Amino acid sequence: MASTQGSSPRTNGKVITILSIDGGGVRGIIPAVILYSLEAELQRIDGPNARIADYFDVIAGTSTGSIVTALLTTPYTPPNPPANASKTNPPPNASITNRPREAKEIPEFYKKHGPAIFQKRKAPHNRYTTVDEEVGTIRLADTLTDVLIPAYDIEHRKLVTFSSHQERNKVPKSSLPLRQAVLGSAAAPTYFPRHHFQADGKIYNLVDGGMAANNPTLLAIREAINIFGSRDDNRYLVISLGTGAEGDHHDFVNLGSPIDWILDLKRGIPPLVSLLFETSADMVDTYTSIFLGGGQNSRHQFLRIQDYTLNPKQLKMDKATEDNFNNLINIAKQLLEKPVSFPSSWIGLEPTTTNRDALGRFANDLSKIRGDAAKKLSRR
Repeated sequence: MASTQGSSPRTNGKVITILSIDGGGVRGIIPAVILYSLEAELQRIDGPNARIADYFDVIAGTSTGSIVTALLTTPYTPPNPPANASKTNPPPNASITNRPREAKEIPEFYKKHGPAIFQKRKAPHNRYTTVDEEVGTIRLADTLTDVLIPAYDIEHRKLVTFSSHQERNKVPKSSLPLRQAVLGSAAAPTYFPRHHFQADGKIYNLVDGGMAANNPTLLAIREAINIFGSRDDNRYLVISLGTGAEGDHHDFVNLGSPIDWILDLKRGIPPLVSLLFETSADMVDTYTSIFLGGGQNSRHQFLRIQDYTLNPKQLKMDKATEDNFNNLINIAKQLLEKPVSFPSSWIGLEPTTTNRDALGRFANDLSKIRGDAAKKLSRR
């Protein structure tokens, strides 16, 4: 079982399941909608109490992906509590359940709290308040399945990965709050100040995890290897969700001066930053497919859902308006009906399956894996 906090086993001992969620600011609502679709299918198969966290041994999220990860893997306060109730101030005669929220609630979370979290003109304390309200004092060690959150330490110029598995196995048990990992992973340079904090005797100065691992899939696989000790490529089932990438809207070929590469008032994202993030994410897809054996086998174990057609206006990471969120939700819904583009395209196969159909097949596999695990546990 991936976590001592989980209410039931996830793995049958033969297959290790991984979910990875990219960074991308407000565009985190795109994978949130995809996960809503996946969880709805799991609930159709296994009943209304099914939750994403029940089916994955490791869930990794960078930046906005870390926010989605936290919402998927932490206990939630029951609906309709008193107005002054929160995780840090629970209502009288009520307790926080050990179940996470439903995935369908996360797109609404983005629409409601997005302006406070993502708009760079907002004061940082607004972000802290919102994350505190949702995550509260929950420790990283207490997530409902194993979680991995990358951030970048600008003082020591190195990637930092926050692992619930590692925190849980420290002696004494770590007190690192989950909120600190999330706020550090989502502190995008030029948008927000570095996130500084001290925990367990260490001092952290962190910026956005996307600086080193905007697509955390390979980090999640490495984490699973550390936990389960298996490098057998046939034992992994991986779903990786992107937040959208630019289509053929920018003429990178004609960029000349340094100013051209670092400034684009229309797009809002420096061309160099966009290119580095997208290239890095694409290489992670390729390396993941290679790790999983490449060829036709990898398409049965690895599903990457990404929209490669966004225009510059849709790419903005801090446009937290209702119209933009509704537009991104529509993009996600359309993406579900598009053909699977990776790894099918990489291994030379014509894409014939939609992302929605592929999610349905993976949902069946996840249900079977979890069902086998429950049977194995009952025989002990």
